[in-house]
Amino acid sequence: MVAGMDRASSWIMRTHLWFAFITACATTPRPEPRGGPRGLYASDHVAEARDHQAQGTRQAAWPDARSAQPDHPDTGVWFGTWDINEHERLAETHRASALALQKQYEDRCSEVGATDASISPLRRYGVSGWNTASGVVVYLSPGAGTPERLLTELRCHRAWMMLAPAGMEDCPLDLPGLIVDARGDTSGVTLSISVGKPALVGELQRRTALELESKSAKAGPAPR
Repeated sequence: MVAGMDRASSWIMRTHLWFAFITACATTPRPEPRGGPRGLYASDHVAEARDHQAQGTRQAAWPDARSAQPDHPDTGVWFGTWDINEHERLAETHRASALALQKQYEDRCSEVGATDASISPLRRYGVSGWNTASGVVVYLSPGAGTPERLLTELRCHRAWMMLAPAGMEDCPLDLPGLIVDARGDTSGVTLSISVGKPALVGELQRRTALELESKSAKAGPAPR
């Protein structure tokens, strides 16, 4: 009886030591990327691809040792494995997504300078705005150019924001499902922005108000 208890105690001790060893050797898991309203940024995809590639490499070098442990008479051996090829597949998927976002940025910003790409046209040219039932209407100064040019800059800025987090959490142009209509003449451009999801209308209006307030604050008080 005593010998049996000694064997049981020895098995429990080895189990605890094995668990402590695995815990000590495990790397701290990287937090799941949150991305933005329109999904993961290109930088998130690159980080995820690197992480999956590293996991696949580690598993190739250090296969699951638990599979070699003898079955316990009561519970057996329970373990899970992750196919190394699955990590490689996920890494390739994330790399492809990052490249697609980079190409989208290059295509949409081919006629826009890097500095202009990083600044919302609403902040550069916005004069005033008002809410509608489905979104907002923003009046922009003549500096916005033709409606076609304005739409080019809007698409470019949206593509630029998908490259990496850049402190643009309150930019109205980063919301998904936007419907944009630009009309204007030499006196200025009127931009109508609505959003497909009714639940996002209030958020679009809030962000647009912040954008216009930021422009007004930067411009300073009106001259007397």
